[in-house]
Amino acid sequence: MNRILLYSNILILLSILIIFPLVNSSTSCSIFPLLNCSCFQSNIDLNPTSIIKTYSHLYCQGNSLTEKTFQSPFGYDFKYQNHFRTVSIEFFIENYIEIQSNQFDSLSMLFSETDNNDQIDIFLRFNGFKHITFHNHSLTSRIFQKRPQNKRLWIYLIPMRSNLTQIELDEENSTNIEDPFKFFSNCFSGLTVSQLIIYIHTIQDRFSSLNSFEQIFNNTNIGELHFHGSIIRPSTSLLKEKFKGLIRSLTLHRHVDTIDANTFPYYSHVYSYTIHSIEAHSMNLNSFLTSYKNLRGLEIIKPRFEVSIDQFIPTLDSLTIDVEDINEKTLFAARHIYNLKFGTRLHTIDPQIFVFLSQRLHHLDLSDVNLSQMKSDSRCYLIEYISKNYQQSLNIILPRVKNLTQCDCTRLFINHIQLNKNLKKHYNFSSCSKLCYFNDCPTISEYFKKFYPLYTDENQLNHINKGIINNKNNSNKYLSSVDIFSDSIDIHMMSFLMNQTNDQEQNSTLKLSTTTITTTTTITTTTTTLTVTTLIDTVKDNISSLENIQEYDDIISFSTPKFVEPWNDQTDEEKIEILHPNQNQSFSCLIIFFFRRYKKKSYFQPLPVHV
Repeated sequence: MNRILLYSNILILLSILIIFPLVNSSTSCSIFPLLNCSCFQSNIDLNPTSIIKTYSHLYCQGNSLTEKTFQSPFGYDFKYQNHFRTVSIEFFIENYIEIQSNQFDSLSMLFSETDNNDQIDIFLRFNGFKHITFHNHSLTSRIFQKRPQNKRLWIYLIPMRSNLTQIELDEENSTNIEDPFKFFSNCFSGLTVSQLIIYIHTIQDRFSSLNSFEQIFNNTNIGELHFHGSIIRPSTSLLKEKFKGLIRSLTLHRHVDTIDANTFPYYSHVYSYTIHSIEAHSMNLNSFLTSYKNLRGLEIIKPRFEVSIDQFIPTLDSLTIDVEDINEKTLFAARHIYNLKFGTRLHTIDPQIFVFLSQRLHHLDLSDVNLSQMKSDSRCYLIEYISKNYQQSLNIILPRVKNLTQCDCTRLFINHIQLNKNLKKHYNFSSCSKLCYFNDCPTISEYFKKFYPLYTDENQLNHINKGIINNKNNSNKYLSSVDIFSDSIDIHMMSFLMNQTNDQEQNSTLKLSTTTITTTTTITTTTTTLTVTTLIDTVKDNISSLENIQEYDDIISFSTPKFVEPWNDQTDEEKIEILHPNQNQSFSCLIIFFFRRYKKKSYFQPLPVHV
């Protein structure tokens, strides 16, 4: 019972947050004199040209409910405030409550000027009562001015806690316990609404209404009917010819020990029947095979057992599973479903299930999946399936991803595939995107290499090669370069790429470098120390005049791929000059070397990159 109350309160808070968005201000308003009411204003109510303030949300509460509660004379604000989109009325009554016929019809005046296309919600909450009675035609379509489109009605029935405790203590000793609920036949007759949500709080299944589901909802037209907690059980007799209501969808939300025909009885008069089980300990699908011809949906949330759909239910086309591990047994007899949804607890997944579902699955809902808590291999399986089927014949609702401060390639992938082709071309190629080249998931790695290739294509290579031959002095401008002093992450990436070269190239480069450095050092060690020191001091004093050489000193270009310039057009003297530079060239190299080190140390420290 406590658990049901807790979930109910959470749902109420969530509904208020969703239904009252961007509330700016509230004030006490005079709508019903016998109730304490407050009006809430949101952004859509702000109209500088209007003389009278309008409000979209109304909340009232009271300690009594009589025939005069919703009758004239009304308050001063009643005739001016008729643009409401949500009305919430709550009663705290410890004795008996009588809901008379058409008692809430005056609420329709509160929506008289509301746009017909707007969603309208009415909340009726009854707390702490000993007994409540719904008479004939207690709630009809007049409450919505006979405009049922986009209209929802929420009813909360929460009896006195001590009354529930007494029922629990006397459950085994008494067979004639006073039921806190009484529904007359046709009490909802004439009600037409898009959604009707009823929260009934009792101990387990103790709901012994004198009238059955068919008698209470006769002559109604309801799009979606939801029961939370206890339920109104269907009739055991054949009353199909007497039931004239139309209920398109029925969903039972229940905390039960076993999912079977006893806890989820068969409602033959609804077109679509959905079972929503929370924290069940077992399941018996065999009990649904004989007569459940309208069972369309099965939602298993946080089960305490290993789920296995081991029975083929032909009418079942929607399945929601909130489990940690999904394998071949989980969906063994559910390969024919059209709609599949995974919950927040998903941790591991067998890639073989995608093969089973690929032929008939039309809708895959991953909105509740937390990719960060999944195992890396399972996450990669799921990413691969998304990459192959997103925006194809399969409709996929992608996982919600949070904007994290650290680099998350999975999040970047999910965000990127939702962009159209034009936006992808102009998408900012960040440092995080570069690191995604080396992601442990091949799908993510190949995806970013495809859109942002590190290496140029063959046509570009030919163009670059010609540019190098024709203009050796400016050959670096044709090649991809990375400013390692403005992006510290590039240092790691380039180091990784450089380490991939083969041993032969490394040995050859090492020999050439050793020869050059040795020659330069031998010739100039004794003659240039004082001169270099003096030049560096001069550079410090005149650093502003050297900013023009930023093109050569600020950027160190790592050319990929590497090119070896041809030797054919060079003379023997030029070859010797390159391998054995003279003293002046060595002296110039030392100056540039020390100057670069000074510039790096003083002016080009790595900057933090915010992803």
